[in-house]
Amino acid sequence: MGYSGMVSYAKKYGKCGNDLLIIIPSFDRYRVVFEHLRFLSRQTFQKFDVALVLEPEFDDGKLFEFLMDNHFDFGVIVLKRDSNTGTAGGFFTGQKYGFEEGYSYMINADDDCMPADPGVVGALYSRREAGYVYPDQRLVLEKGKGTVTEKSPCTDHYVLFSRSVFERRGFIYAPIYWGADDVEFAERISKEKSCKVPNFVEHPYSFAGSSVLKNPPKTWIYSMSLMTIMGFGISNFITILYFCAMSSVSLLFIPMYGIGLFITMMSLLASFKYGKEAYGAISKSIKGPVYLPNAGLPGSIKAIDDSDLLYFERNLLGNLFQIFTESMSCFRKDVIVVNSFSELKTLLLCCFCRTVYLRIDNDNSMLMSSNRNILFHIIRILALPVFTAIYSILFLAAFIPIKLLKQPKTIGYGLDKNQ
Repeated sequence: MGYSGMVSYAKKYGKCGNDLLIIIPSFDRYRVVFEHLRFLSRQTFQKFDVALVLEPEFDDGKLFEFLMDNHFDFGVIVLKRDSNTGTAGGFFTGQKYGFEEGYSYMINADDDCMPADPGVVGALYSRREAGYVYPDQRLVLEKGKGTVTEKSPCTDHYVLFSRSVFERRGFIYAPIYWGADDVEFAERISKEKSCKVPNFVEHPYSFAGSSVLKNPPKTWIYSMSLMTIMGFGISNFITILYFCAMSSVSLLFIPMYGIGLFITMMSLLASFKYGKEAYGAISKSIKGPVYLPNAGLPGSIKAIDDSDLLYFERNLLGNLFQIFTESMSCFRKDVIVVNSFSELKTLLLCCFCRTVYLRIDNDNSMLMSSNRNILFHIIRILALPVFTAIYSILFLAAFIPIKLLKQPKTIGYGLDKNQ
């Protein structure tokens, strides 16, 4: 299938026809797209086109008015998808378009990954002959809390690929829908020789320990995508074990959605379903959270606010030791998680604390875990490692054969005219 079969229309603004295409998928976040285009207008190098790949819900009127009111030296192509295909489907649609329209080079860019360095696009293009070129990523924390530089490439954060790379490896795997599409593509192209430029882009960093529980469907669909799509390396084995541990904690200590989610995930994994279908099923399995006004929380509650760079500056073992000891020190206490870089720490707090709240905004918090009965609490803590060990063994014994039989082929994805 060509790109025209995935979009309801394609419109061009300005002078198009360069050999570099920047692909930006977006949902209904037109203000983010406007800011992104303004950053691009400040690039010292302007010989590129931009493909805005929009979901059906995107407000066309506001975008068209903005494009008419603002003159850019680069060309803009608006591709309106005819169905919600997620971020993976957005990049796939843009790559299909670029390939069919004859672009020699393409850059993947999340809509909120900003080219704040005015020389970044020019630097990427200047090294285009390498075929796989990436900049530094600056993860922007909350206002006033600084940035963290992530030097390993993320394929959705302003990475330039030549046409030849796509011809050898294929496009983003669209059925993933949302989450882990960049990780899968990075594994697929890992044998390609890469080149790094000293320039940077900026991407907002959401606190993992908060986002994991504020948006459970996104978190669990990401874990499922990693397990089902990735290969059989040690990293995926660790992902499976981590998933089993998270599932066990969810089942035993997070009544908000634990039991329903556990049953749903087992059903999805047994049938090897992922992507949009899995996202919908996970969303339906989660019961509504319990919100409480912050003013009504106990005055003696302990606030967990990991808003410094602790978990970025330590090594993995140092992080694990610190996370475990800090969580243990809160045994039978009432805590509220304001910010946490570690989703693992948030989950461990749900195990050890008497009650755990997650701050949603200035007015409300979400009740995550309640272990008020000390006897039942201790029994569950003692049962957790035993249950996790048995569950992990059974899970691996059942899931790996299913994975061997149903592992999808992603090398060369999208080059077939039927895809």
